[in-house]
Amino acid sequence: MSADKEMSIWEHLMELAARLRRVLVVSVLVFLFTLMPTPSHLSNPLEFLTGFFVTGNFTTLSYDVFYRYIIEPSIHMAYTNVMLISGDVFTPFNALLYVSLYFTVLLIVPYLVYEVWAYVKPALYPHEIRAVRKYLVYGVLLFYLGNLYGLGLISRYFLRFLIDISSVLPGVTPVFSIGSVVDTIIQIALWSGVFFEAPIVIAILSELCMLNPWALAGYRPVIYAVSLIIIAIFTPDATLVSVFLTFLPFAVLLEVGLAYSKRIVRKCPDYAYMRPARR
Repeated sequence: MSADKEMSIWEHLMELAARLRRVLVVSVLVFLFTLMPTPSHLSNPLEFLTGFFVTGNFTTLSYDVFYRYIIEPSIHMAYTNVMLISGDVFTPFNALLYVSLYFTVLLIVPYLVYEVWAYVKPALYPHEIRAVRKYLVYGVLLFYLGNLYGLGLISRYFLRFLIDISSVLPGVTPVFSIGSVVDTIIQIALWSGVFFEAPIVIAILSELCMLNPWALAGYRPVIYAVSLIIIAIFTPDATLVSVFLTFLPFAVLLEVGLAYSKRIVRKCPDYAYMRPARR
């Protein structure tokens, strides 16, 4: 372990509570920032106050950005018009909050990673510290890249497919609840960001000499089958469109991670036993 002084369980819990408290405070501040009204409301404070407390004529800047750059382009890609409705009474308000929570998660990820890293670092050996610290930034970047992929590609083609299917069915008009649209897009984006972490996990385990890439490659069909099942469970898509659009980059990143892992494990003491004998 690190040369830092030993701490009691109570001291560990106190430190964890302090770090979680800081994360919570930052999250609340960022969340309130994402609820900032649009500039048109900011120009007239009275209109903003009456809109928020009286008429309900209020939207947040985060939702306006989400609708303009994510939802609206997805809808316009379809070959037919679609109507978005409020659905239940609280659905529009919940959609605003959900979008704000999503932007809050995206904005606090670097700080959350920093606090987690600062908490676990004293319990790691020097070689473990070097292995993890080497890939922290890449892990955060891949999470953002996965979210962009989910927002910019998967969600658009997924919604286009559903809208066009609805328009083809006789007597069916594509009318979607804004709450279900927002919920679906955000879930796809977040899980896409999680699955993009595959090469980082492989690289860290390889740096710690805890993974044999050749043995893992032998289980490739099982890994792909299980990953398809997991993606199908966590992505809200019965059509399998988003499932395969999520699986394809995951498979590519997995292969990249395995190829890179074979270079990393050359420094491992058991490298001669890891690599299969040539025939």
